[in-house]
Amino acid sequence: MAPEASPERSCSLHSCPLEDPSGSSGPAPTSTLQALDPSGPLAPGHFAYPRGAPQEYQEGSSLLGTGAQAALCSHSSNRSPSPASSQHDGVWKPPSMQRHVVSVRQERAFRMPKSFSQLIAEWPVAVLLVCLAVFLLCTLAGLLGSQLPDFSNPLLGFEPRDTDIGRKLEVWKALQALTGPKKLLSLSPDLEPNSSNSFGTLSPAAWGRAQDSLVRARRMVEPVEDKRQDSFLCGAPEKSYAKLVFVSTSGGSLWNLNAIHSMCRIEQEQIRTHAHFGTLCQRTATNECCPSWSLGNYLAVLSNRSSCLDTTPGDAARVLALLRACAPYYHRGVLVPSCLGSGQDKSPHCAQVPTKCSRSSAIYQLLHFMLDRDFLSPQTADYQVPSLKFSLLFLPTLKGASMMDIYLDGLAEPQLVSDNYTSISGMDLGIKQELLKHYLALDTMYPLLALAAIFFSITLYLRSLFITVMVLVGVLGSLLVAFFLYHVAFRMAYFPFVNLAAVVLLSSVCVNHTLIFFDLWRLSKSQVPSGGLAQRVARTMHHFGYLVLVSGLTTGAAFYGSYLSRLPTVRCFALFMGTAVLVHMAITLAWLPASAVLQERYLARGCVPLAQGPRGGSDPWRLLLAVHRRLRGFRRAAAILSRLLFQRLLPCGVIKFRYIWICWFAALAAGGAYIGGVSPRLQLPILLPAGGQVFRPSHPFERFDAEYRQQFLFEQLPADEGGQLPVVLVWGVLPVDTSDPLDPRSNSSLVSDPDFMPSSPEAQQWLLSLCHGARNQSFFGSQPQGWPTLCFVEALQQWMERPACARIGPDLCCGQPDFPWAPELFLHCLKMMALEQGLDGTRDLGLRFNAHGNLAALVLQFQTNFPYSPDYGQVHHFYTEVSRWLASELGRAPPGLRRGWFTSHLELYSLQHSLSTEPAVVLGLALALAFATLLLGTWNVPLSLFSVAAVAGTVLLTAGLLVLLEWQLNTAEALFLSASVGLSVDFTINYCISYHLCPHPDRLSRVAFSLRQTSRATAVGTAALFASGVLMLPATVLLYRKLGIILMMVKFVSCGFASFFFQSLCCFFGPEKNCGQILWPCAHLPWDAGTEDPEEEKARSGPVAPGSCSEHYELQPLARHRSPSFDTSTATSKLSHRPSVLSEDLQLHDGNCCARPPVAPSSPKDLLLDHQAVFSQCPALQTSSPYKQAGPSPKTWVRQNSQGQEDEPLQASPEAPAHSPKPKAEELPDGLCPSASTLEGLSISDDTSLSTSEPSTRVPDSMGTSPENLDDIRKPAPELGQLNGKRDTLWLALKETVYDPTLPNSHQSTSSWKGRGGPGDGSPVVLPNSQPDLPDVWLRRPSTHTSGYSS
Repeated sequence: MAPEASPERSCSLHSCPLEDPSGSSGPAPTSTLQALDPSGPLAPGHFAYPRGAPQEYQEGSSLLGTGAQAALCSHSSNRSPSPASSQHDGVWKPPSMQRHVVSVRQERAFRMPKSFSQLIAEWPVAVLLVCLAVFLLCTLAGLLGSQLPDFSNPLLGFEPRDTDIGRKLEVWKALQALTGPKKLLSLSPDLEPNSSNSFGTLSPAAWGRAQDSLVRARRMVEPVEDKRQDSFLCGAPEKSYAKLVFVSTSGGSLWNLNAIHSMCRIEQEQIRTHAHFGTLCQRTATNECCPSWSLGNYLAVLSNRSSCLDTTPGDAARVLALLRACAPYYHRGVLVPSCLGSGQDKSPHCAQVPTKCSRSSAIYQLLHFMLDRDFLSPQTADYQVPSLKFSLLFLPTLKGASMMDIYLDGLAEPQLVSDNYTSISGMDLGIKQELLKHYLALDTMYPLLALAAIFFSITLYLRSLFITVMVLVGVLGSLLVAFFLYHVAFRMAYFPFVNLAAVVLLSSVCVNHTLIFFDLWRLSKSQVPSGGLAQRVARTMHHFGYLVLVSGLTTGAAFYGSYLSRLPTVRCFALFMGTAVLVHMAITLAWLPASAVLQERYLARGCVPLAQGPRGGSDPWRLLLAVHRRLRGFRRAAAILSRLLFQRLLPCGVIKFRYIWICWFAALAAGGAYIGGVSPRLQLPILLPAGGQVFRPSHPFERFDAEYRQQFLFEQLPADEGGQLPVVLVWGVLPVDTSDPLDPRSNSSLVSDPDFMPSSPEAQQWLLSLCHGARNQSFFGSQPQGWPTLCFVEALQQWMERPACARIGPDLCCGQPDFPWAPELFLHCLKMMALEQGLDGTRDLGLRFNAHGNLAALVLQFQTNFPYSPDYGQVHHFYTEVSRWLASELGRAPPGLRRGWFTSHLELYSLQHSLSTEPAVVLGLALALAFATLLLGTWNVPLSLFSVAAVAGTVLLTAGLLVLLEWQLNTAEALFLSASVGLSVDFTINYCISYHLCPHPDRLSRVAFSLRQTSRATAVGTAALFASGVLMLPATVLLYRKLGIILMMVKFVSCGFASFFFQSLCCFFGPEKNCGQILWPCAHLPWDAGTEDPEEEKARSGPVAPGSCSEHYELQPLARHRSPSFDTSTATSKLSHRPSVLSEDLQLHDGNCCARPPVAPSSPKDLLLDHQAVFSQCPALQTSSPYKQAGPSPKTWVRQNSQGQEDEPLQASPEAPAHSPKPKAEELPDGLCPSASTLEGLSISDDTSLSTSEPSTRVPDSMGTSPENLDDIRKPAPELGQLNGKRDTLWLALKETVYDPTLPNSHQSTSSWKGRGGPGDGSPVVLPNSQPDLPDVWLRRPSTHTSGYSS
């Protein structure tokens, strides 16, 4: 096999042109023009004459300046060099050129940047250093100006604040904390320590956030008289002990000897052998660790065995028979702790219990604690072989952080706690919060893997590690600046743990911006390859800057909309994330283009050859080169597939099936709305965040709380121990929360009511009637003995009617039957009664005295008959009923008691109420802000509405999918759901801005333009974010798992809605031209062409003084390297029915060259000869043809004068070479196509695009004929469409007019160039073609404002 002739050049980190340094043979071609050093000030697109070079044509052409430093510039192809132009035997042979530049400029040592793009292009290092300095200063100020974040309690702030219910709960919490001896308030005016009243008597510990909403531990059983059992099991089990739940591995019943022995072995091997167990366990009188309360040990006690491993099948059968006989008495409520033992003082109903059931407490404890509720229940008591599904084991150790080591060493791995018979599937060790902090640090690897996947995708897409590192630095810098603004500017004291999710979410926003920017950067480079960096930055930022501004403002506004929530964590996250997005938007506008310029200038050219020749280099290098070639082949195949998919199939599929896409995605959005909002909808939480789900559902801690806790009867809260909802009525303290609503660590203080006056006769009568009215309400329940009273006035009345009421001595209160009493007597007697009640501490009368002994507040309580329930509907009914009754009572109250309020055990209800109402409002506000920002950015109403419709469809479908995943609407879910609006905006805005900036007026062309321009980057970004979300799924912490699910779900759904639903809406109802556009004075739209008078434009531009700066123009190749069936330069959109546009291949550059007044030609013939001389001497203006070579057959045509008469017949030279060197076209970026037609992948036409509005004037084909032969050829002119036997004339629209041969030299000034080219100008500009038998190029200049990119 012959070796390859062109070994590639490669760079390990960056993408660069791959060339063979030894591939070209022979001496280098010579020319009168030579290129400057690439590192010189004119690089990469400027070239000048060397000293001594012939400059035969320097006068008589206004195209060239007369300054000493004026230069005619040329840039030949760097891939296939061709010989210089020469003349042999009178035949002029033009070179084959691909990139041409004509520049007239005056060099200076330093230029002040005139625009932002020039600043980026000329000073990228300075821009990056300024950004880094901002990062460093803000980081130091943020860290030194505030305290470091404290994540010791990650779930802090997950409860609502600053709501009506939340404010009352906070004030009630503060009132409880400030009541007691030596505190702000007391239960009696006697503040001495001998008072027996304490804070604990105010209310049961079952409610109040100070006790973490844990049920008050009660004594499970009364002391029993079975001394043998007590000495073996160390008393009765309690809720404060650690608990383990065993299940059968095979799914069978646990009531068999193998399973019972298995439970004993697992406990002995994994728990009791731990080094710390001996120091934590409860000990017996002999200083030994107590045995566990387990099924095996109770079986040993009842069978008189020394160990659970000594039990036999007969023991199990006898105990089962005993349990079967005693279970009916337990389920009827007769077998209770008071009936156990052999005591004589038992209640009468205990006589119904057989002695064998009450002799020992083991039977009761087995049924109450150890066995599940379905075992031997009334429904299963008749089963011949009852099934025991779950069995509980109480360890003789207290729950708490001390159990952390035992769990991590012996219980964390599933294989350690299971065997062939049983396994531990649920635990309650009291270390859930400590374990959460442990796993939050341990599972950080999963978000880091997600970040690595995101930035690896950027590296793979851009093939540049430098750009990836710079993008990562930009993201981290944006977060640090946002942290500074969060703490220092916004004065936020609390930084929740969920704010760290902004790292992943901001990276998801950044990857979209990065991919879009470099797609536009490559597109501008391919369209103007010889243009300067300033021009490339300007072309790229014209589109990208607009997109980033609209996207950043819309995303930031969507995140800020979540600030409406009353959950402190959600509000803090909204503020931080919105600020981070806006900071990243501002930094990206400078950081990303400066990084691209830095890479283009210094790093992209730093590639070294891998081999010195076709066979050069060592074996490892050749192996590496072969691998590189193979990978390059794969990359080319992927590029072809990408172009096929995103340039042809996707636009065709969207436009052709737009009816299906609209119906399909509208149905998906409607279905998501129904599932998420109607039925079955997102379920509200049933536990407070402190006891809610924080790990994955299969974790033993979560399974105990969600599944196993309700399987045991001792976990049910009896009615006499706080199972009923209480009502707490408060007067004297206003429900004003003075704490910081954004800092859950702050506590509220008490605000007294200045109008509080309970001692007036009207107030006394109203308080007594309130007591009587409450008793008549349907929700008033039985009051437990010792419960705080509601009717303290009635109690005072009964106390004062007694003759000897005061045991502490005679007083005026005794024997006062008259009611109401005088205010002074009423207050005095209240104090005396409170002092007397304080001596024995029998009950709380609801009186709160301040330090001066005055009555400061009233706290009246009573029990209702509403049972406590996690169901939102039942508690809402309770709250509504009590609120209605209290509002009617307060309406009749005297002025001093009208500011009363009530509260109850409503912590969970407050959270449920906020979550049931806020998400819809927050999402609606976020969508409204997104619409307003889009409208301000585009000033187009239909595009803004369609974009918001796509975002709303994404949010609704996401909510429906979350319901199908059985998510509960908890605080974390509400946070991620509110963030879904901000996350789903990016992709839709990509298409919206691209559609808005498209130069075509018709909607189908604009849809195809936007799809071809941004769909590839959108798809790659979606794939990267989907992969990052998948990498977070194995995390143990639920917060990380749900973040990954939300990330991949929202991005995937938003990509579908943006690419299909939004674009299909634009196909039907998309704005055309000015439809739906809010027009402003002096506004120019991309499709507004030919609407301005040339004379007005010339007058506005003003005259140009001598010596003013001229312009620098570029003409790109009109033919690109395409397959025969993909002739893009002549493609006509069959959907838009309009000719293709190639106007963007010519760009205007500022120059500093001073022009000299040109010399007027003597005749039109001299003008034409001068024109041809310029082109023959300056190959920079020669251009390749967009048509295919057909043959060297000469054709004849003529030039007409301005009166339509034939002037000179012209004939193409027969000696023109048939096979001229064809330079290799520059390869475009994968998936990008700056071609003429916006729908080139949909319908390709081989017909030439015609402009029917232009004149059909003909000029000589100077590129096919030598200037010396012009006068010797005269043949009749062909008809329109018969030029050279090929196709009709190709018309191009220029943004600026260049040299016009039909104008006299006196008009060839800079001002005349800028003032001509309007629709009324009938004299076209002619550029000769490089092929001898192909037509010239006709140029015209309409006043068209485009987006800077070819369609």
